[in-house]
Amino acid sequence: MSDKPGFLAAKAPSAPTVKKSVRPGPAELPIPQAEAHRPAPGSYVVEVNLKPEFADAAGLAALRMLHGAGIAAARGVRVGRLYDLRGPLNLGHVHVALRELLCDCVTQEFRLCHGAVAASPNSAERWRVEVWLKPAVADTAADSVRAALGDLGMPEVAVRCGLAYHIAAKCGRGQLDKAVARSLANPAIHLILVHEDR
Repeated sequence: MSDKPGFLAAKAPSAPTVKKSVRPGPAELPIPQAEAHRPAPGSYVVEVNLKPEFADAAGLAALRMLHGAGIAAARGVRVGRLYDLRGPLNLGHVHVALRELLCDCVTQEFRLCHGAVAASPNSAERWRVEVWLKPAVADTAADSVRAALGDLGMPEVAVRCGLAYHIAAKCGRGQLDKAVARSLANPAIHLILVHEDR
């Protein structure tokens, strides 16, 4: 049984909470919407997933929701947690954060997301869908992660949290876009990125 904090549960907010108009500190600067999912100099995007031998309850729930939203061809879903860490970090810091806070190495595995994402074709058999809160929406999970990183003695950083859905479904991009917007995300508060999963 993992003793990781409850804020790491894979659950997207159901209603927006807009940040108050206060001057942000260095670690609270909003990440521009167009860059919310892109690795940049001084930043690391990490994905944490359950190891393949463990059942993915969040993935099964997402699969049922996609079926209900019209993607009958969906055969399976695995859900990963995304962390965008920006600040004076190096790989050593990131590995400490993963080992001590973000990843249960008994049941989970992680990977660093590098470079450009895969193409987004009109149709595919395997899809990767990223769901991030828009910058204007308060990210309470990210606030908790940032505070916990500070308790570990890490440098002050900006953090955004998201979810990655790995979907096995032979369908069109337009059909998937509509289903995701109806089931896995709320376009009013979420930035949704759909790509072919490779």
